[in-house]
Amino acid sequence: MEYKIRPLRYPIVMTIIFVLFFNVVVMDYFNGSSFVLLLGFLVAVLFALIQFRFNIHDEHLVYEILIFNKSIVKKKISPEDISQLKFTRVGWAKKAAKINVNKGINVRLAVLEPPKAYDHLIEFAKKHDVTIVKTNDYLILERMK
Repeated sequence: MEYKIRPLRYPIVMTIIFVLFFNVVVMDYFNGSSFVLLLGFLVAVLFALIQFRFNIHDEHLVYEILIFNKSIVKKKISPEDISQLKFTRVGWAKKAAKINVNKGINVRLAVLEPPKAYDHLIEFAKKHDVTIVKTNDYLILERMK
């Protein structure tokens, strides 16, 4: 099953874009060079176009980072590679999970869409006997729903 990760970066990116546009206008008004600011604007737009996908298959997990729908990073995680799954709370009432792997970089899954993804991840972990750790804050969120 495929899920999308919706990072909470869009308001930040839009603020950066607004500040950069404001600085370009001010720099042009005072006859300054706006090349660096335009470069920063392009970098901000590039970061806004990054997408994250997470797939739960029967025998493995796939974490993917895309730009313009082209995969730049694809990490396949088998159950044997996972040391534990840790479920936490982020923000006020959002769930998150962290996949701790034996070798390599851990994968943080915050704000998975739809929220049922966390239940599917727990089912995957139980099916493959992966250690599950739930924080007290996460347990409170589970009781609320």
